[in-house]
Amino acid sequence: MKIRENFLLSGESLYRFLPHRPPVFLVDRYYGRDQEASYTGYIPETGSLFCPDDVFLEEGLIEHMAQSVALAAGVENVERGNGIVPGYIGSVSSLTIHGIIGAGDSLYTAISEIHKFPSFSVILAKTFIRGIMIAQGELMVVRFNEAGA
Repeated sequence: MKIRENFLLSGESLYRFLPHRPPVFLVDRYYGRDQEASYTGYIPETGSLFCPDDVFLEEGLIEHMAQSVALAAGVENVERGNGIVPGYIGSVSSLTIHGIIGAGDSLYTAISEIHKFPSFSVILAKTFIRGIMIAQGELMVVRFNEAGA
């Protein structure tokens, strides 16, 4: 996979597209999208909630993947003139982590929608470090409707 070098958005400019805030804000770059996927990035910091002792926890990786999905959806919704549509992870399946992620590792995540239904989507998330895939898994993302269900 070719890693994009230039990001379109970073830092607090991402707040416009996500409901998340520190200390649980696990995307710090948005690289854009193409026909295949949307692309995000994150660099875990030592001592942060999901990175004690210089190791980024698996829970943090899953949350990073989920926030990558939320960011991609948020950007798309705002571009269409809509607001952020809240949702949650219904399930994680087929998750494979190929190694330890350390503080300071620059994560690059590709998010692809596999199946889309009115109230949920199945998303394939692939995370890379220096062009090498470190993790991949499927997330079922449930979206709230206008009634909140």
